[in-house]
Amino acid sequence: MEEAALDWLEGLGYEVLSGLAIAPGEPEAERADYKQVFLFDRLQTKLEDLNPGIPLEGVKEALRKLRLVNYPTLIENNRAFHRLLVEGVDVEFRNRDG
Repeated sequence: MEEAALDWLEGLGYEVLSGLAIAPGEPEAERADYKQVFLFDRLQTKLEDLNPGIPLEGVKEALRKLRLVNYPTLIENNRAFHRLLVEGVDVEFRNRDG
């Protein structure tokens, strides 16, 4: 099932990498340890791509809010995180005009 899902995602244009290649301790590691759930560098890059008019300050504030999702159960955390991804994260920032 995993291979089928990875093939489907790759067909949609996603880059598929081996978890072993990006695991902690490897040359191309993307997280410090397995407790780090998000790949924040990737997430920040994607947020910048999807929101080109928002300064880095706003993107970092959105990342901070995503990190703060903290409910008692995994289901509640997943729902809250999904809601933020779908509905957006409210952030305040100053643009060039103030």
